[in-house]
Amino acid sequence: MDYAFILGTHPAWSVAEIASVLGESGLFWENERILIKKDAEIAAESLIKNLGGVLKIGQIEFFTPLSTPTPQLAKRCARLLVDKASRGEGKLVFGLSDQGVGGRFAADKLGLNIKKELKLLNISSRLVTSRDKELSSVVVGQNKLLSKGAELIFFLHRQDLFVVRTLAIQPFKDLSRRDFGRPARDDHSGMLPPKLAQILINCAGARSRGDMILDPFCGSGTIITEAMLMGYQNLIGTDLSERAIKDSRVNAEWIRELYGLDVRPKFHIKNAMRLSQFFKPNSVDIIVTEPYLGPQRGLDDIEAVKRELENLYAESMSNFYRILKPGGRVAMVWPVFFGHEFLKPSLDKWQMVKAVPEKFQKLPWLKLSYRDTLLYHREGQRVWRELIILEK
Repeated sequence: MDYAFILGTHPAWSVAEIASVLGESGLFWENERILIKKDAEIAAESLIKNLGGVLKIGQIEFFTPLSTPTPQLAKRCARLLVDKASRGEGKLVFGLSDQGVGGRFAADKLGLNIKKELKLLNISSRLVTSRDKELSSVVVGQNKLLSKGAELIFFLHRQDLFVVRTLAIQPFKDLSRRDFGRPARDDHSGMLPPKLAQILINCAGARSRGDMILDPFCGSGTIITEAMLMGYQNLIGTDLSERAIKDSRVNAEWIRELYGLDVRPKFHIKNAMRLSQFFKPNSVDIIVTEPYLGPQRGLDDIEAVKRELENLYAESMSNFYRILKPGGRVAMVWPVFFGHEFLKPSLDKWQMVKAVPEKFQKLPWLKLSYRDTLLYHREGQRVWRELIILEK
């Protein structure tokens, strides 16, 4: 089967994550928001819970020339809904999303024609609409499209119109609860969003759920708790802050009880620049972390801030190198100040790994840094995130 992934607000991060989890074979980047996986068997509902950068996963049902008359396309879509849409009691609920098809495609007109075709088949239906051409995951979820009907997504490839039936959407309620509802939350540190934590974990490329994953700047434990939910069993968080360790323990226990998990991560007060005194050489499989990124305010002396962080990171990574197994990876965040002030700590023996597959490197919509790394930021942010993947 062929699948389409609708990517998040930082699509290059999403592609890096999917390629790490599913492999590069059969992957095609269709446009800035859509990635296709061909000839695969995917458990979409379980997979999307572990993919922080994916909004929707759908199955490609058919394609047809863009010039196909609306009544003819409506008849085919109605038949698809009858055959494959989930049906509860009452009306069949459906919605249409235009993923950048453009002028010759009118989803609202098509939707009304589909309703007419369904009526001819004695099926009562309700069309879900939105101000935007694309239905958000929230709209799909709140209208229960996947349990009472279907969402159909349309995108253009060359001169063909592809029709995708949504199989799963990002669990936005769960992610919000884990972000804003956790019992121990520090707005000055430990502000890594759960979705970004998932991407970091996936890009680290763990070989099995039994691999030891270490977060040496664990903050309030977001990386560790997301790894718990992703099925990893051997988890350790360390931090220099006593409060951070206490918060991490509270949040991990909350996650255990909330989701009924049988995993107990370990937390220790340790200095990241002295980890080799605590861990045996070549004992850790994966390191995933967002370290201290520097002050969010008071960046007048940017060079002093950069020197401080470069020293911290260089010494920490020296310790990481000693305790990682050969072939082990570090997936971590470095700050980029004002979008152009990059850190350049010594990488010594490390090999830097490109997050995005080579075959996508020259696509026009791919946004990389000058050293081919991925950047993550929101409008107006002074401190951007840079994804750094290193291999021993």
